[in-house]
Amino acid sequence: MKILAIALMLSVIVVPAQAQRRAVRYLANYENEPYHFGFLLAFNQMSYTVKTTEDYQNMPLAADAWPSGPYSVSTTQNLYVYNVETQQTPGFTVGIIGSKRLGRYFDLRLIPSLSFSERKLRYDIAIKGKDGSIDMKSMTKSIGTTFVEFPLNVKYRSKRYNNIGAYVMGGINPKLDLASQKDNKETGADGQEFINNLVTKRFDVAGELGAGFDFYNQWFKMGVEVKMSYGILDIVKSEAFIYTAPIDQLRNKLFQVSLIFE
Repeated sequence: MKILAIALMLSVIVVPAQAQRRAVRYLANYENEPYHFGFLLAFNQMSYTVKTTEDYQNMPLAADAWPSGPYSVSTTQNLYVYNVETQQTPGFTVGIIGSKRLGRYFDLRLIPSLSFSERKLRYDIAIKGKDGSIDMKSMTKSIGTTFVEFPLNVKYRSKRYNNIGAYVMGGINPKLDLASQKDNKETGADGQEFINNLVTKRFDVAGELGAGFDFYNQWFKMGVEVKMSYGILDIVKSEAFIYTAPIDQLRNKLFQVSLIFE
């Protein structure tokens, strides 16, 4: 029995070690090369982090803050926003990767990218008519987004096990929203333009954190990465308008799952 137990223990130790020695190590010198290039395909979910103005539910709006439609100053006595919440929508990202080796386990990556998505904010509004009636209405405002991004991050890799490696990353992401002003204005019956959507600033800088796995094969390395991105700048434009007046601060937020090929 003792001999059998010893034999089993040796098999548990030796067999995996032999299997590891027999494994074919693809791209054996990959980590020693100074530069790598590739591309990225990703699924994203964009939303906002909303900080509302204090006591915004009791903040009556000025006459020029009324939205278009049946609720005008002549028919509406008071208009209040009593709830604002963000809704996530799916999108996608494509990018080009340039990676510079900084050390045995560190890489510096620049990933110029285009991200497409749509953010939504839902407003619950109480409208008091001249006759004293109260009308409760929900409005969802969609904000189309096309970000030109330049993420610069540092990647810290673990020691490679056969053809698999893990890593964590972090960095900053300056971005420009090419569609931030699109569809913000409409033309009324009198021919005058008016704002009819949330108004945001084009430029933002985000901080990013993520983690992933690298898989090596004969021809290339594929990575699977998950990251969160949080906007640093307040992007709302302070205007006396129903959709911006209740918001004190508005920041971009993004969740992204990427496939990376190098």
